[in-house]
Amino acid sequence: MTASNRSISITTLFFLFCSVVVGAKSTTEKHREHSTHQHGAGKMGIAFDGSNGKIDLKIPSESVFGFEHEARTDQEKSQLQEALKKLEARISEMVVFAPTIKCLVTKDKIQVVPEDEGVGNKNKVKGEHSETVATFNVLCEKSPAGTRLTFNIQKFFPQIKDMDVDILVGTTQAAVEAKKNGVTVDLLDTP
Repeated sequence: MTASNRSISITTLFFLFCSVVVGAKSTTEKHREHSTHQHGAGKMGIAFDGSNGKIDLKIPSESVFGFEHEARTDQEKSQLQEALKKLEARISEMVVFAPTIKCLVTKDKIQVVPEDEGVGNKNKVKGEHSETVATFNVLCEKSPAGTRLTFNIQKFFPQIKDMDVDILVGTTQAAVEAKKNGVTVDLLDTP
């Protein structure tokens, strides 16, 4: 399997996993359900195929750089760029893999996306809300199955009060709410 095909299979696996997990959660875990856009609440997905993985994030931009409209002033443009640079530079400290598996996390893409106005809400104003959406590639020396993940999101972005994280590693499917620094999840294989 080529690197390109492996990337496609990880991405496909991840999106299938998230579709199944989100659908199952909607009926069983009401406390974790967030509206489409809730300040301070984000979503993260982590999926691995062997030692190759992806981290996907979707966070209201207000929680990342302090506003959601298009950056207008030099100060806002600087604030936005600094926050996106920090997200890229600090992701491996926000999502901490066991040091024994020696993971390298690299940016695939980070973008600010205006929320779709008018879908299900006639009162939304164009440009009023935006999401910061990011995808990172993870390459480890070995699979993270059987190890522990630690989340330190609020250390770098204190406005993110609740990050809902869905994880697929090997036969392990897990979900965790990272509401504070130091939240961990053990990636134990399930029979």
